[in-house]
Amino acid sequence: MGDLVRQQLRTGHTWVASIASVVALVFSGYNFSQLQEDPQTIVSLPLSLKMERWGESVSVFVQPTVATRFDTEDVEMVTTVRLRLRPRAAGTEPEFYWKQNVSWWINRTAKVLDKTSMHYEFVADPAPFIVAQTEPKQPVMQFTTHTWKLAPGHFDGTLTVHRASTRAPIERPFCLVLSPQDVTVLTANNGWYEFRSDVPGRRGGGCFHWYE
Repeated sequence: MGDLVRQQLRTGHTWVASIASVVALVFSGYNFSQLQEDPQTIVSLPLSLKMERWGESVSVFVQPTVATRFDTEDVEMVTTVRLRLRPRAAGTEPEFYWKQNVSWWINRTAKVLDKTSMHYEFVADPAPFIVAQTEPKQPVMQFTTHTWKLAPGHFDGTLTVHRASTRAPIERPFCLVLSPQDVTVLTANNGWYEFRSDVPGRRGGGCFHWYE
């Protein structure tokens, strides 16, 4: 009787070990397949962008979020980012280039903490950057044009992220509205102004509108 019990225990132990091995193999295969998957880069636009006119130049500051959905062996390299703003009505499309990355800082010694005490400074030249799940990127990109004669209107914009892989570029559309008053202020003053797409009462069409 004792030998029979011991034999049954050994048999049961063998089956448990076999099942555990199969489960471990399945999980190992699943993890391996996950590591081999496309990182699936995602690009999200911010709710706010800033615009600055300085002399004959106009700059648009955009801070996208660039990330990947999965933790894979492959990482994604962003090679360049391009900005377009196309007027819906007749007009010439300005030609933007990625000038630099910046960061915004506040002069806390100023008597009044408002937009006049908020400035930007150079962080990095435009250059390729790596994106991994553990390292999402949120660079503040300054795009500049010397060919935009500011005029009121509705503009269709596109932020295009080009990648080193053979995958197609990622495009994120948006729209921007400039009123006659906005253009008057922008052309009369150097400095930056903010546009937002989430302010109640000023979210027509989901576009970026002047914000004070």
